[in-house]
Amino acid sequence: MKKNFDNKWYSDEFLNELKNTAYRETDGNLTYTVKYAPDAVSKYGIDPRMLGGPIGKMAKYLKAVPDFVFDRIHMRINSKSLEFFRKGCDRISYANCRINGVSLKDAHIKSADGFEIPIRIYKNPDCEKTRALLIFIHGGAFVGGSLEPYDESLKMFVDKFGIKVISIAYRLLPENAYPAPYNDCFDVLGYISKNADEFGVDKDKIFVCGDSAGGNIAQACTTKYKGTDVIRAQLLLYPTLNAFGFTDKYYRKGLSDYTLEPTQKALSKGVIRQMQILTNCNLKQIGINSPDEYNNPYSYSASGNAPTFITAGALDYLKKDAVAWAHKLKDAGVKQELVIYNGLGHGYLNATGVFPQAEDVIDEMGKFIYTILGE
Repeated sequence: MKKNFDNKWYSDEFLNELKNTAYRETDGNLTYTVKYAPDAVSKYGIDPRMLGGPIGKMAKYLKAVPDFVFDRIHMRINSKSLEFFRKGCDRISYANCRINGVSLKDAHIKSADGFEIPIRIYKNPDCEKTRALLIFIHGGAFVGGSLEPYDESLKMFVDKFGIKVISIAYRLLPENAYPAPYNDCFDVLGYISKNADEFGVDKDKIFVCGDSAGGNIAQACTTKYKGTDVIRAQLLLYPTLNAFGFTDKYYRKGLSDYTLEPTQKALSKGVIRQMQILTNCNLKQIGINSPDEYNNPYSYSASGNAPTFITAGALDYLKKDAVAWAHKLKDAGVKQELVIYNGLGHGYLNATGVFPQAEDVIDEMGKFIYTILGE
């Protein structure tokens, strides 16, 4: 059934054109899917929709910064910069969907230290049939982010696949000491697993998903419950997995492993640099003083992980994390699926109705989950 949007930037026909661009790329022993915007100047070109938004505008500024100057840029975290960053995280980037039948309900789950963790439940009547659950963890560099920017994307996911979603408003750094964000998500996941009937789901059909820093926490949840049946599979959307920058045969610093459209080389570099600045941030400023298996999973073994879906934009500095982690998962014998979107930078799930890739990745997520449920 055709979905109607108030301000949709693309048609269903264009979305299908995007899907039809899919091809398979091979990197050593890893094979993954690549897609690109049909109206980009080439398969490596920047998505035109991104150029008019905040990422595109910042890229036009950063492309002019010489490398020797850029290398000296270090983001300082203080009350003013936090306020600015959080406003950006909370900005609504989606077009309003007209989706009937998906309800939203706010509730709380008590943490181990007595904090009432806010959660938001998305469901429709079809969820009673599947009894599956996607636990979603928002991004925001551990210091920002909230539930509202993802409402339309998660509603669309429920509408398409009849799978209930619970989104977690975990406590943020640095006001709350590390590892508060992780512990909140561990506690929510643990409670739901033990009380699955209360939420109308089967305990063996629980999936965990997160984007950006939320992808890091989702992986941490899988690590926390490794060796149990709590998590059926995980979905990591442009996750940060190697914030401390450990290098090996799969992970190299710098921009040498990016393929750029020749006519947009400087602008593409400006897109990548935005997440590079955040990645280079001194984590001690937010209370993460050293790597551990939760905040920097890349420097630990990938064995024993649940089946994993990963996605990233090809112009996202965190594409490095996505591809390198997919390699390590494959080497460890873990079922994994990687989808890369050429021409995109960081963050697109919450841009439903604006970026066709947002709807496409929702389709990929649902397809992955149903594949796992069918095994």
